[in-house]
Amino acid sequence: MTSNRHKTSGGQALVMVTLSLIAMAGLMGLAVDLGWSYFVQKEAQAAADGAALAAAQEAVAKARLANVTVTTLTCSNVSNVLCQSTVTPCGQIDTSSNLNNGCLYAKTNGFDYTNASSRQNVTIQADITSPPPTAPGVNNIKYWVTVRTVQTVPQLFSAVLGNTLGTVSAVATAGIVGSIQPGSFFGMNRAGDCITDPGSLAVTNNQACGIDIISGTGAGGMNCPGAPGGKADVCAPAGIIMASSCHAVVGTTQGKCSQAYAGDSSGPGIYGSSITVMQDATGVGALHGNGWNPSTPTASSNASTFQDPTMQAGKQPPLQTSSSPIGSCGYPGGVVTGKNVTLGPYQYYSYKVVNGQNVPDGNPIDLTQLTGTATFSATQSGTCPGGGVFNGGASQTNPFRTTILWGGLKTGDQATFAAGQYVMAGTSSPADYATVFNANNGSKGSNITGDQNTGTMFIFTDGSYPGLADQMTGLPSGMPPLYQGSLAFKNADISLYGLVGSSNGSSTLPPGMDAYSGVAWWQDRRNSVVGYNQEAGSPGCSGTDCTHDDGSVIYCNNDDCPLSTTTKLANMLAANHVTRTSPGVTMDPGNGNIAVHGVYYQPRGAWMEFVHGTTGFQCGPGNCPLQVVTGALIEDTGDTGLLLNGPTNPLVRYKVALIQ
Repeated sequence: MTSNRHKTSGGQALVMVTLSLIAMAGLMGLAVDLGWSYFVQKEAQAAADGAALAAAQEAVAKARLANVTVTTLTCSNVSNVLCQSTVTPCGQIDTSSNLNNGCLYAKTNGFDYTNASSRQNVTIQADITSPPPTAPGVNNIKYWVTVRTVQTVPQLFSAVLGNTLGTVSAVATAGIVGSIQPGSFFGMNRAGDCITDPGSLAVTNNQACGIDIISGTGAGGMNCPGAPGGKADVCAPAGIIMASSCHAVVGTTQGKCSQAYAGDSSGPGIYGSSITVMQDATGVGALHGNGWNPSTPTASSNASTFQDPTMQAGKQPPLQTSSSPIGSCGYPGGVVTGKNVTLGPYQYYSYKVVNGQNVPDGNPIDLTQLTGTATFSATQSGTCPGGGVFNGGASQTNPFRTTILWGGLKTGDQATFAAGQYVMAGTSSPADYATVFNANNGSKGSNITGDQNTGTMFIFTDGSYPGLADQMTGLPSGMPPLYQGSLAFKNADISLYGLVGSSNGSSTLPPGMDAYSGVAWWQDRRNSVVGYNQEAGSPGCSGTDCTHDDGSVIYCNNDDCPLSTTTKLANMLAANHVTRTSPGVTMDPGNGNIAVHGVYYQPRGAWMEFVHGTTGFQCGPGNCPLQVVTGALIEDTGDTGLLLNGPTNPLVRYKVALIQ
């Protein structure tokens, strides 16, 4: 019986093993085929990520070459920057477009959509609508690109179960995205960027070249949350960035440090949540004095950290007018008279009568003879109150309007400014300390306020700011040369608000101006001791050195400007009407208070100096929503301070980033 049972039960194990092999093949397929698919998916994702970034970055590059800011990018205003609202195979994309860059990047990185045997496909999609379909929660995007990579993968063990092919895919979206610029204070001067004001404290103390901060010599500093002891002359809870590389070389000539340090602090000193200084091949920028908190800064060799933070916006803020000249108002001697005068969004100029003709003389518009309030309005009434002569011109249809003040502005008792752009277009005097904005109304001071919902932008420049030439054609002929000028304040109470981005429902800011969101005061980049890049053929540019207005520096007195020579730099400064004091702003607040809510911008090679005063830049107890970008800060006598709590509407930097 036992022997017979063994004979009849033979081969059962073979059947069981055979059946289990099918399951084992499935398990091996799960391990091997799924593992291989996972590896291919990682390649697909890397190719999609890189392709999306490459296409978006090429859009930025093409926009800059076309002198178009990234926030004004549309589907048609930059050649070969495409919007492709539907998902489109790369084989159907225009080979001259930015999207083709993305396709080629995917091909170079393993996804050859041109080879049918590769079983690979790459599709691309792009638009300016926000948010993109693949990232519905991401806002403040000006252009986006979505890339999808797909590959069919032959299966090995899984084929036993009938799964002969597997599909692997990846998707990535990159965009030109607005991000908040960190930091409260940006000091951008390099070792060879020198203060040329003969009356400056920095020049007097042989600290004129390569220094970013000199703290005050007054009695005691201001209340500063977070600072040891609760006091500081410069209070920057959001951090300080200093681009000076002064650390070892001591000299007194252009191109060298006047002292072997980037910043000098004594007394109550300087507080920042962090202090970042430049590190180059020879060392780290040094800090002098015992007033630094923290006392040990962070060193960085990342060049982008120390770039002009407005460089990503590209060109300087454009005039919000068409090329047709807007209406103008002329005043004899520039003097506006009357009581509670309302001034529309026009061009304003001073004139004198020569042979019966009104000839512009370049004097500032003078509001000191008014009684009551001078109100700058957004309403175009076609009249010029206070003794002005109106000349018709193109109307401004944009609700955010431009007002041009040829020769600058001198305020009286009270001035209020509606939402808009106010261009202080130069001064007729090349003398030291000539001003384009003067709020020195004697001991009683001036009271200056601005719009809060959209904000105001003040541009301080000469008579040659980009776009002004078109507007000048609407004025009587004879305007004298207008030079860069400075600002003058004494006992002034100023409360102004920077631009509020168009995404805010209460703002009337055009989307094209979003690149300058937060900016309240803008000093012309051309008003500097260094030479910023300008449009090709601009006055003062040597040969083909100037390519386009992009925020980069091409002429200076140190090694980071390879195009520069002493002659080239001098020629550019002369062509840009720069005087030895115009790059600097000398502030004498007295008993007034300057409350700028937003961003105060000066270019590299400019400076801000406080003299005397008891307040400075403060906005009430514990709150001053301000960022300062400048070449250097010098605090002189008195108890003036700089309180920089960081604005609720900070500088926005647009850059290419993966968002999905």
